[in-house]
Amino acid sequence: MPRPRTASPLALVAALLGAAALTVAAPAPTAVAAPSVQVTTVVRGLSIPWDLTWVGDLMLFDQRAGTVWSRRGSAAPRQVRLSGFPSIFAESEGGLLGMVADPAAATNRRFYTCQAVRDGAGRPLDVRVLRWRLTSDTAATSDGAPVVTGLPLSSGRHSGCRLRFGADGKLYVGTGDAAVGTNPQNLSSLGGKVLRVNADGSIPADNPYVARGGNARYVWTSGHRNVQGLALRPGTSEMWSVEHGTSRDDEVNLLVKGANYGWDPVPGYDESRPMTDLTKFPSARRAMWSSGSPTVATSGATFLSSPAWGAWRGSLAVALLKGQGISLMRMDPTPSASRVVQVVPLPQAQGFGRIRAMVEGPDGALWFTTSNGTDDRIVRVAPTAKPPAVAGGRLVSPTGVALARTGSEVDLFYRSTGDAVLLRRSTDDGASWAAAAATGVTTTDAPSAASSRAGRVDLVTRSASGGVVHSWFSGGRRLGSTDLGGSVITQHVTSLGDGTLDVFALSPAGHLNRRHFDGARWGAWTYVGGTFTSGLSAAADPARGVVTVTGRSLSGASTEREFSPTATLGTWAFRSDGLSGWSDRALGDVWPGRPRLAVGVAADGAVVVQRGSLVVATPSRWTSAGDIVSRPDGSYLLAGRSLSGALSVTSGGPSGYGSRWLGGTVR
Repeated sequence: MPRPRTASPLALVAALLGAAALTVAAPAPTAVAAPSVQVTTVVRGLSIPWDLTWVGDLMLFDQRAGTVWSRRGSAAPRQVRLSGFPSIFAESEGGLLGMVADPAAATNRRFYTCQAVRDGAGRPLDVRVLRWRLTSDTAATSDGAPVVTGLPLSSGRHSGCRLRFGADGKLYVGTGDAAVGTNPQNLSSLGGKVLRVNADGSIPADNPYVARGGNARYVWTSGHRNVQGLALRPGTSEMWSVEHGTSRDDEVNLLVKGANYGWDPVPGYDESRPMTDLTKFPSARRAMWSSGSPTVATSGATFLSSPAWGAWRGSLAVALLKGQGISLMRMDPTPSASRVVQVVPLPQAQGFGRIRAMVEGPDGALWFTTSNGTDDRIVRVAPTAKPPAVAGGRLVSPTGVALARTGSEVDLFYRSTGDAVLLRRSTDDGASWAAAAATGVTTTDAPSAASSRAGRVDLVTRSASGGVVHSWFSGGRRLGSTDLGGSVITQHVTSLGDGTLDVFALSPAGHLNRRHFDGARWGAWTYVGGTFTSGLSAAADPARGVVTVTGRSLSGASTEREFSPTATLGTWAFRSDGLSGWSDRALGDVWPGRPRLAVGVAADGAVVVQRGSLVVATPSRWTSAGDIVSRPDGSYLLAGRSLSGALSVTSGGPSGYGSRWLGGTVR
């Protein structure tokens, strides 16, 4: 597989997902623009700082030789005296390694360190995890017995060791195999594993090998070589690991309870073996990303979660030692897929040499440490993306497309030349599409569509006089139209699927009005408040009998409100998801037991998908607002205007993630 610093996004997707998972009939889009950031060296003059964390607003960092330091605000760092600190074995890759603050550190002042320890004669003893409690900014005391001991230690090579807390409140410990070939597959060894323990070192009852007793009780996953990074994916329970490989592969893995990741370099320590040996272990978990040869020496990692990252929110930032930089990895947001679909470098991280640790700080910035051996640094990379200021009633993205799904039929409406609305229809849930067909409808803005009952699709458009027109279709044929009147700049339709409809429209001042159809007749237009600077979207939740309306506020943030068939519920609420900062944020209808899906477009055109609280950018790029329809299995279809001005459709599902260029002209 090509190196991440040179591979094209399209080639990487095809290599990861297989040619059958990707259908593209147009040239690949140009590389996505790098995030707008400000880079600041915060601390310099260090020697191999290995990790950093925050106890409240106090930053802590360590150096491999065996010292811990604190820094408050912009003050100079001060060394922290650790009462009861062991003798460090700082050789090769051993020393004072990973550290992490307790999830409740702001109140309990606890943090954890992982270190290679020597015995009284100076010989390597083991790698162990210890817990500390800060008593001041410059002093900490041992807080109970060691959390974990007995991680194997030989010459110091492949010592691990990264610490991170999961969404379950458990402490995950990434370990190295100590360059001993039998360790990764031996559940009696703590080497070449990811361990999972309670904060006090006790064993969680739901660990996969508790019944075996001994060291196996600690093991969460096995078959690893040298885990250098752990990262919890925001909005999920997913823990990801980053591993040093041999000369043939570095890996990024999604950790699954009890899984074997296939490293088994026996007999001896045969580094020609694959990192994931599917010949020996056919059921081993495949890597979510693999470097191929030459390797880049992946190290620490963190997910970017701040809305200020714009299109890069949800990406995994991975530190590179040999590669000397930072790779940003976009993830497929589809449930059960969770794979890497694009890798690009962060240009602003060039020139710092080897990069070791990676943490998203409490300020939403990306913090990293260098590992050059002399004059090492701690560097802060702060995102500076800001939504454009737009007055109420002036839309960020007046161009868009509309999707509606009824059964396995999906109708895609778009405004083309001469204001004509054209229809692309799929009868197999987006697998194939019929040619563009005229609808007999025109519109002066982006259309909107929904399905009010099985076999029927409802379309709303804007007439030349600025009024709303409702048309309905079956089997791709228009059966009728009616003029709903009004004076609007944009409109949106949604339905609970019970024969009722709701049309939401913006006045020229950007104020929201609603008109409801009860299945027999239309009510009057009703003002329901709010001022918007984008088109609207609405999602139906039939199980609850409500629809959610969303749009971009004057500040550029997403705002939304729920409506029942007869009432306006609650108040307008802001969401800090970052999706509508740049364009409309389209919502997908809610299926029972599935999180709500949404899609937006970032400043550089990157298509950003939200699944529940998880937000991630995709490799697709659009020049319009988009639309999304959800499927019962949690997969989805997206549609928007491509860079060339033609239709672009993306399908995400358990079988893969792929984009298709449908051609045509979208206005």
